[in-house]
Amino acid sequence: MDASPGLNAISTGLITYILIAASLCLRAYAQAWMANRLGDPTPAMEGRLTLNPLPHIDLLGTVILPLVSIFYLQPRLDRISFFLAWAKPVPVNPKSFEHPQKHYLYTLLAETGMSGLLMLIGAITGGIMLRSGSNAVSLAGAVISINAMLVILDFIPIPPLPGALMLVQKGWMREETYFQFARWGGLILIIAFQLPPVRMLLGLLQAVAATPFILLLNLIAG
Repeated sequence: MDASPGLNAISTGLITYILIAASLCLRAYAQAWMANRLGDPTPAMEGRLTLNPLPHIDLLGTVILPLVSIFYLQPRLDRISFFLAWAKPVPVNPKSFEHPQKHYLYTLLAETGMSGLLMLIGAITGGIMLRSGSNAVSLAGAVISINAMLVILDFIPIPPLPGALMLVQKGWMREETYFQFARWGGLILIIAFQLPPVRMLLGLLQAVAATPFILLLNLIAG
């Protein structure tokens, strides 16, 4: 990456970060909403059933690592291909659910569902903007790209990423192991993300997740 990126590139990086942080907070809200809907008041009691982003922000996962990914690990700020990010885990008590295992899984997948909804909104909005000749269509593409990556991260079973919570839910990983490994998981992941084969795989999976929504955007745009 150029040591002295232009103002346009820096602004693009900052906009990308804002979109990542907003997506993370909306995903955390969706998880809190789902848990509350299925009978667990814990997220609401802990102040997580809110669209206010502050309770959802994790210093490492929502602030530091996304900014490092954007401004230090990308070859070009105007072509951000990957990042590592997560929100503060939503406290959930599966014992409050009528069907603990099934409803806890639904709660975990609510984040992925929110990303799917955001990609759908991005595709529809982007298609309409492209049809009308708006230059802001790149924002819709960024929303799709960002949330496609978040969907991929959802299924990586390494703490503190959401996929590891599925292992805990299935009984394949102890909760204590999850929290112990989560201390170093972010560092391990960010090192792994520097390996070319890992980057290529992430890029391929991201493209697969984004393709249906890009096709919808182009279909709407005509």
